[in-house]
This record gives sequence, structure tokens and C-alpha cells, in this order.
Amino acid sequence: APCVEVCPTGASYRDEETGIVLIDQENCIGCESCLSACPYGVRALNEAESVVGKCTLGKPLTDKGELPACVKACCGEARFYGDLDDPESDVSKLVASYDEADRHQLADSGNGPSTIYLLSPKFATWVSDDAVQVSNA
Repeated sequence: APCVEVCPTGASYRDEETGIVLIDQENCIGCESCLSACPYGVRALNEAESVVGKCTLGKPLTDKGELPACVKACCGEARFYGDLDDPESDVSKLVASYDEADRHQLADSGNGPSTIYLLSPKFATWVSDDAVQVSNA
């Protein structure tokens, strides 16, 4: 991942077991190099603590065999979590039940994103992240 490559302290790293990109808060110096390198704009500087943070995809909970809090709390039951590499997992079966046109991913900038978004064209139009203009105003 580009954010991992530019981190001068190694605070940004990819978890070898899960593949999730994480930040070791103890080693982060708040230099913000990873913010500009992140292809998805999902990192933010915690100014009070001078460290960068991002979603951990529920790692503290999933390490204990639980679902991420965002999945458990989603009142519309629109979030799913699981092992996409296991074709027998519930999430793999769910994804397989959708047409290819309904499955979307963020642009691959060499980091192999694994999150899949399910969105049927009959409900809305998927807008590729490389087509979205971000304003820093």
C-alpha cells in the first residue's frame, strides 16, 4: 500500500494475517506522509495526539471472533464482514448471489483492495473513486 511505503517509522503496516492496513499509534510521529499517499483519503490527523488514524475494520473485535461494531450496529443490515477467500463463507455466498454489474471495488493503485460494495444499478449508480473530484476547500 502506498501509505505503508512512505511511512518513515514503519507505523503504517499491513497485518500479515488479515492483510488489513493498520497504524501503530506508538510509532506514528504525525508527519502526515501517509495522508497524501493514501489513495482513498481515509486517514486523518488526530491533532490533539499528533498521530494519524484510520478505520481498523473492526480488528480488535474480529480478533476475538466478533463482528466489527459498524456491522453489528447497522440498523439496515447493509454491512457484511467475512472471509472472501473462503467460498463457503456467508459473505462469499452473499457476494456470489449478486450479478457482476452489482459488485464494485475501489480503484486498485497497486494495493489490491478487497472490500466489495454491492450496489444494483436499479437503485443507484456506482461512481468510481477515480471519477470523484475531491475539494480541499
